Amino acid sequence: MKKSPWFRPSFIILPYFLLLAIGIVEVWSSSYYFAFKRFSDPNFFLKRQAVFASLSIAVAWFFSVLNYRFLKKISLILVVFALFLLVFLHIDGVNVRGATRWLKIGRFMFEPSGFAQLALLIYIADFISRKQQFKDDITRGVMPVAAVVGIFFLLIAVEPDVGSAALLILVFLIMIYVFGYKPKHIVMLVMPAAVVAAAVIYTNPNKVQRVINFFITGKVNYQVEHALVALGSGGLLGAGPAKGIYKSLFVPDSYNDFIMAGIGEDFGFLGVLAVIVLLSFLLLFVFEVSVRCKDTFGKALSFGVGVLLSLEAIINLFSVYHIMPPKGITMPLLSYGGTSLLVDGALIGMVLSVYRRCPNGEEA
Repeated sequence: MKKSPWFRPSFIILPYFLLLAIGIVEVWSSSYYFAFKRFSDPNFFLKRQAVFASLSIAVAWFFSVLNYRFLKKISLILVVFALFLLVFLHIDGVNVRGATRWLKIGRFMFEPSGFAQLALLIYIADFISRKQQFKDDITRGVMPVAAVVGIFFLLIAVEPDVGSAALLILVFLIMIYVFGYKPKHIVMLVMPAAVVAAAVIYTNPNKVQRVINFFITGKVNYQVEHALVALGSGGLLGAGPAKGIYKSLFVPDSYNDFIMAGIGEDFGFLGVLAVIVLLSFLLLFVFEVSVRCKDTFGKALSFGVGVLLSLEAIINLFSVYHIMPPKGITMPLLSYGGTSLLVDGALIGMVLSVYRRCPNGEEA
């Protein structure tokens, strides 16, 4: 791939490391009180997040040295294995707060939907690269991949995890639209997905109330209300790490889905802005790799990574700032969690592999 002075791996590697470091600091700052109260160890989540971040770096390195074209060869295997995990989740999953999203592996919890995102992204990129000549044919060029995505969507939605399921659909629809699939076919795919999502929400009273509060009554739920207070209390520069206590005492999951509230309180508006800038640099590199790569699989893979990370960041930030209802989507590279950090590492590594191996403007 043709290089330029600014188009270097540092544009993704440096933001990646900085965001991981910020995440480790903020996970500790947001969780030490809860960790001491529950586990008698204020550094409980800090130590685990440091391990997860180290493993994320190892995974990123592994995928960066792995030829990304090998993923094309095993895309079907990855999808089948991810499907098996999602089915097994409904047989022997761990229920947390009314949702069965976790499989327990020893002392650790693993979220199959994270691996499903990765596997499905690779499969969609593979399908797009193999079926470009059939993109106007709904039978051969759309329905096969749509059926696979639909099965994953259904299995994840009924956990219930409508947010992650909807995220998969959005990534899929954006990818096939950008790669030239007909809008009318895309609309046909949206309708059944919307029906399933509505049905899952309707059968879950908490989700129904959340939708009503946001769109009708305007009532702000406890978590969002106190997240906004934490953000506002940080001002321009913030109180400093571990000095902003509001998010530790009053914001549930302030070290996970709502970690941006903690960053706003500890580091202020400038801290939130710095995170957005770092994510923007990282995503700019990812999309630039997609634009420059002439291998369709590498182009689609990089673009899919960019779309997935962008949507996760936007949905998380919009949820914290009450621009949309909370969706339970983590902030990439920052939120506490092993599964999400490992998947993020794999995504970053795949983009670096495409950067290093996509030939100079020639189809691979």
